[in-house]
Amino acid sequence: MIKKIISCLLALILSVVALANDPIRYGIIPKPKSLKPMAGEFRINRHTVILIPEEDKLIEEIAADFADRVKRCSGMDLRVSPSTSPVAVHNNIVLTLREGMGDEAYHLSVTREQITITASTPHGIYYGVQSVYQLLPPQIYGETAVKGLKWAVPCCEIEDAPRFPYRGLMLDVGRYFMPKELVMKLIDVMSMHKQNFFHWHLTEDQGWRIEIKKYPRLTEIGSVRRESPIGNTKEGDNTPHGGFYTQEEVKEVVEYARKRYVTVVPEIELPGHATAAIAAYPELSCFPERTYEVATTWGVKKDIFCPTAATFRFLEEVFSELFDLFPSPYYHIGGDECPRDRWEESTCCQDLMKVLGLESEDQLQTFFVQRMAKFLKEKGGKTVIGWDEILDGGAVPETVVMSYRGHAPAMRAVHQNMRTILTPNRWSYLDYYQEDPDTEELSMILFLPLEKVYHYYPIPDTLAKEKHPYVMGQQGSLWTEYIQTPRRAEYMAFPRAVAMSEVAWCAKEEKDWNWFRARMLKEFERLDSKKINYSKAFYNVLFHFDRKADFPKKVGLSIDYPEARIHYTLDGKEPTRRSPLYSDSLTVNRGNVIRTQGFLKDGRKVGKMIEKKF
Repeated sequence: MIKKIISCLLALILSVVALANDPIRYGIIPKPKSLKPMAGEFRINRHTVILIPEEDKLIEEIAADFADRVKRCSGMDLRVSPSTSPVAVHNNIVLTLREGMGDEAYHLSVTREQITITASTPHGIYYGVQSVYQLLPPQIYGETAVKGLKWAVPCCEIEDAPRFPYRGLMLDVGRYFMPKELVMKLIDVMSMHKQNFFHWHLTEDQGWRIEIKKYPRLTEIGSVRRESPIGNTKEGDNTPHGGFYTQEEVKEVVEYARKRYVTVVPEIELPGHATAAIAAYPELSCFPERTYEVATTWGVKKDIFCPTAATFRFLEEVFSELFDLFPSPYYHIGGDECPRDRWEESTCCQDLMKVLGLESEDQLQTFFVQRMAKFLKEKGGKTVIGWDEILDGGAVPETVVMSYRGHAPAMRAVHQNMRTILTPNRWSYLDYYQEDPDTEELSMILFLPLEKVYHYYPIPDTLAKEKHPYVMGQQGSLWTEYIQTPRRAEYMAFPRAVAMSEVAWCAKEEKDWNWFRARMLKEFERLDSKKINYSKAFYNVLFHFDRKADFPKKVGLSIDYPEARIHYTLDGKEPTRRSPLYSDSLTVNRGNVIRTQGFLKDGRKVGKMIEKKF
């Protein structure tokens, strides 16, 4: 009898473990803080009712969107009712508020009879709904009804809340203009993964991308350049490139983001990266008599805003128009890559430095940032975010430092009790290569595969715990010098931006690379349903080696696909399961060719055969 009881208990434990370790059944990304699997499932049918608190318009909006998505994908028309309405005690999806939880925290309970999402705010309710979507079949993200599909949510208990308050994604539209449809698509996928800040890089040397009614030449002149570089050469393509967003389009994007609990943070670059604005209004420069044009090449430009009364009036009037468009509490003002050459040449700037008692042009930049930060705070109630160069001439209190040059600037900010957001280029820049730099379409110089993205964490191990709250979070940054189309932007962003959602949501000890890549199998089905043009690097063998090292050199191989094993050949033949199994780095000489292929244990191939010649 005792043996039978022990056997039953063991079987129960094993079944629970099997449920918990099923990435298809519980494939939520980012990983919940706590997930307790349970047997059974809740089935959504045409009689399911969504119950909401009375007179809560935001939760009513979330419920209506959920019902609309279910109808679109299944054809079922779910009813939304106040929780006080007389309904059956089962077959309900209950959205309920409870005090005492974090603003973005939620509790999700799924039983055979009912789904209950509990949170202190509509924001938390929204995130609970996102987890329900991910527990459903991936077709829930499609745009057409799927007949005969079982719309079931596996039973479980989830307690969840984010580790960091800022979980962001940036899109640069200054280099290549991207249509609002892509912007909205990115925001949609962000919200699906509980990322909450969309950083919109709207102005650059190569283009001004937002309508400002008081300064029409910003878009008439500043939004169009006469040509763009061909690849990474200095040769131009002789093709004009332009585009900008009207204020009505901006309002549409911001409202779209609001419904998805994503805050849109605008960036207007100053005092550098201002060539497009100066081409439209030369009086903003230190030398108005000179001729300017919108930049046609990449890189850092010497023509920057001059700190005159006219320039500050211009910027204040520009931001005043933005106040009606972007309710975000944060505004980004750039502050990076600002050469001092023109300020050094300018008698006006040198005289201003004497009046202000400044010893260097670096301090003049700090004065520039201080003045704009004060205006934005006093007139708009906005907190300034700036790239980490805003620290170089002295810290500007109450600003937020966005650190892209590694951890050192972020730690400088933290140790001055300033908040910081991490987007270090070696871990967070989505314009870097993710497959093979020798064969992949031209990208920025570094190699940033999915696994490296996932293993990043914004807080260094050496940072004292009392300083941790100053680290607001992490952001992926998609720069577009070599990204000319929306499809290319999607390819470079995904799936790496998905990994970043988990980087910023989970505590370091909660992350698990093997579990993440297992969950990615269902994730790719979701991205397919949303028609995202993501990279397929996940399925193929990647090569890791020092390109600057002499021969013979060591070459490592990896594949992200879970449980795939790598077989390779050195004799030019196509790899089979009988070919050598990769276990450690290989030594190659000049002229060697390695052919690789991923295989599963049952013999199925994963991805395509990858060949590398050295």
